[in-house]
Amino acid sequence: MKNLFPIALMLCLFLSLSSFAPVRSDAPVIKKELRTFSFPITGTTDGTPGAGQPAGTIAYSISGSGTTPYSITFSTLSGTSLGTYSYTLASTNNYLAVGMKAQTSIAGTYFHISTACSPGYCLEFIGAL
Repeated sequence: MKNLFPIALMLCLFLSLSSFAPVRSDAPVIKKELRTFSFPITGTTDGTPGAGQPAGTIAYSISGSGTTPYSITFSTLSGTSLGTYSYTLASTNNYLAVGMKAQTSIAGTYFHISTACSPGYCLEFIGAL
């Protein structure tokens, strides 16, 4: 009986391993792609063009270099500046700009660098209308 155990074990291993197929040389390879974006980043959002003003659409422009945002500037659609606010590093790949509530009704903006977001970053307006 002792002599049959190694033979049975080898037979089981051979049968179980024979079902594996070798890797094809043309098998697809998953490549991690770094999404890139460039500054300035521009767009529009809801807000107020100054303290006590009615709500409307305001424009923003984010300046920076590489993947680091430096500041965000808000303006009316006619071009009147509502101020420039600096980004600070909140945590790895996360930047926060605050202090624009009196001019825009937006308490802050959160800029998060992530490949999960389509352009390579997520932009969140905190306290916007």
